[in-house]
Amino acid sequence: METNTIIGIAIAIAVIVFALYILLRKPNEFVPSLDVALYVNPETNQPVLPRFVRQQLNIVDRAPEPTQSQPATPATEQDNLHDAQPEQTPAADENSASESASSSEQEKTAHNVVEQTTDVKKEQAAKEPVKAQAEKTPVVYRLNPDLEKAEIKEFSEESSILDIHLHEQQRVDDECSLANAEHIIGLNVYPNTRRVLSGDKALKILLKYGLRFGELSCFHRYENTDEPSPLMFSVLRMTDEGPVGFDLESLSAEQVHGLAFFLALPHANAQQGFDMMVSVAGLIARDIDGQVFDENNNELTPQLKEHWRHQVIDFKSHRDAK
Repeated sequence: METNTIIGIAIAIAVIVFALYILLRKPNEFVPSLDVALYVNPETNQPVLPRFVRQQLNIVDRAPEPTQSQPATPATEQDNLHDAQPEQTPAADENSASESASSSEQEKTAHNVVEQTTDVKKEQAAKEPVKAQAEKTPVVYRLNPDLEKAEIKEFSEESSILDIHLHEQQRVDDECSLANAEHIIGLNVYPNTRRVLSGDKALKILLKYGLRFGELSCFHRYENTDEPSPLMFSVLRMTDEGPVGFDLESLSAEQVHGLAFFLALPHANAQQGFDMMVSVAGLIARDIDGQVFDENNNELTPQLKEHWRHQVIDFKSHRDAK
């Protein structure tokens, strides 16, 4: 046989022998240590005893008590002593010495555990009266006399938030006045019959002259387009059935027959609102190559313009007189 083969066989035999040794070796018994520190449960303040310590305590508690026996005669005692003395060997003496040493250590550990348990109970009993006394003592709250009183000043400055709120309220009041108007002054703008006014173009023209879409599906014109201001007039669209509101979703795909301008009376700035309405209506009519008519579909001439203007002034005068 070759040298490599012999070496391989020897290594295999050594591995098999080592594996058998590992499998057949008796495991070392676990001997609990008596020097482990005592663990106290933080919730109950009671010590947690290891299992082997509890078993030792049970053994101590179950130790047999001495019983009374009948007196024995000297002859009987000598026979008993002769029968009870076994032949002791040096190995037995060593075992008995080690057992007595281990039992003494276990007794010391059990004694220490009992003392620690007693100390914990005493500390807990001493804390309970202090805790009960603290619970009985009423808690008294007192104000700090060194605190300074704060002065509350009246607000007299301008507030942008307040201005916005007042403007929104004014818009609501103005738009409610449209629904509760006592009289309406209206103008109609119609495009040239030879041209078609698309909804997209009508929307661009209305936005061009400062009108904004709002309540009641109308376009509203305010005194100032860049800041909160009173409502001047409003605009609806003309159909075959009369004035109706705008539908922005479908407006770009529809044709607009005309625009209906109206001024709701009573109005805080009625005369100014009428003049602005006439001016914007004329500008839009020029852009769409159309004409301006009054509410009776009469072409708005300078004479009719003055007529309706006096109607607005007279309405305000009669209302103020009342």
